[in-house]
Amino acid sequence: MGNIAKKSITKKILNLITPKSIPDAKGIPFVSQSPSWSQVYVQPHMGISKRLLEGITGKKSTGFQYHDAQKTIFNDNNFSVTVVAKGRRFGLTQGFAFYVINRMREGLTPILWVDTVYSNIDKYVNRYFIPMIKQLSIKDYKWSKTDKTLRIDNSTCDFRSADRPENMEGFGYRLMILNEAGIILRNEYLWYNAIKPMALDYSAKIFIGGTPKGKGLFYELYSKAKELDDWTCFTFSSYDNPHIKKIDIDKLASEMPEPVMRQEIWAEFIHDDFQVFRNVSTCIKGKLSDPVEGEVYYAGVDVAKHKDWTVLTIIDSTNHVVYFGRIQHHSWTLQKQWLVQNISKYNAKTLIDSTGLGDVIYDDLLRAGIDIYPYRFTSESKKRLIESLMLSIDQVQITFPDIKVLIDELNEFKYEVTPNGVKYNAPNGHHDDCVISLALANIKVEDNSNSNLSWI
Repeated sequence: MGNIAKKSITKKILNLITPKSIPDAKGIPFVSQSPSWSQVYVQPHMGISKRLLEGITGKKSTGFQYHDAQKTIFNDNNFSVTVVAKGRRFGLTQGFAFYVINRMREGLTPILWVDTVYSNIDKYVNRYFIPMIKQLSIKDYKWSKTDKTLRIDNSTCDFRSADRPENMEGFGYRLMILNEAGIILRNEYLWYNAIKPMALDYSAKIFIGGTPKGKGLFYELYSKAKELDDWTCFTFSSYDNPHIKKIDIDKLASEMPEPVMRQEIWAEFIHDDFQVFRNVSTCIKGKLSDPVEGEVYYAGVDVAKHKDWTVLTIIDSTNHVVYFGRIQHHSWTLQKQWLVQNISKYNAKTLIDSTGLGDVIYDDLLRAGIDIYPYRFTSESKKRLIESLMLSIDQVQITFPDIKVLIDELNEFKYEVTPNGVKYNAPNGHHDDCVISLALANIKVEDNSNSNLSWI
């Protein structure tokens, strides 16, 4: 390509991105006029290469740029306190990191970043801060893993864990970031005894953000931000992150119980009960009954582990519980006799938790002539088992007599959201044997070709 052609193309590109040619540059490509650093913002469809733009402007691209929702939070923010409720993977932690780095480049110091645990802090620094610092070609910086302190030029940011808030007291800060607020603000001492006093020295600017976790202090501060003139608040869902595919968020949301989805995806503050089965009382009907000739029965067996109970639940073809029993602290020989006797009485097709020792027990019952099938527990298979029972209870497709221990376990059964997804368990110190036995019976196993067993 000749020099004249190159100059012509360069001139056209410069005309496209020069702010003076655009009265309102919001949402349109422009060159930032910041004296500290220039960034080039370009719509992807324009097809202008990153390398070509760097050659035209003489500036290196930062790599990371705020997406539109992040801009709403950080650009021209003159509020003393900003509270952000956001869905999972919205990108708030990354936005916080970029904001802190830019404020440090402007000379703001000291800054405090508060997070859940120190291991998370190390990950955030290595995954967000250091790459951004390198992309911005910042030479004078130092990260002390021991002190958990980041220095850029003459500015300092201290990173502290919220698990011991009393250890961070005694210092004043100009900017404070409270990340994962839904978790760390469960401890009200952090806000009232540590953060608020430390904000007095310099009238600190505070950002509070995270995914809601019930209606606690985070919710109270979010509500307060709606009332005060110098506070502001935002709500963003997971869908507001343009870098995550909608279809992937849809898939994640479809796998969550409705209240979990509202909280984790749509950033709603919901009551912090984390109850899994929400229609239990409506399903309490009828009585236990002896077997009826011609009826088909299905059993679920959860085998005792350590201090747990071995539980047997049998339902009929209408999904009503006709037999319920449990035993504890007996030898396996006695347990096997008990299971064989009662399962044989109903001639029930049986599904058993065959994880670990359960695999041996499955073999013993199979040799005893029981029509039995194994169900091996993994995090995914347990999730599907419980969610199948959730659906049955929610739609009253299963019924059971007023069996106190069963009702109590169903009402106590909880979920928690982890980085790997939703987990279902009984609260610490409680049992879930009755829940698992009922859930296994609810599958209504027919034979090895049954589609429900394809999860095994």
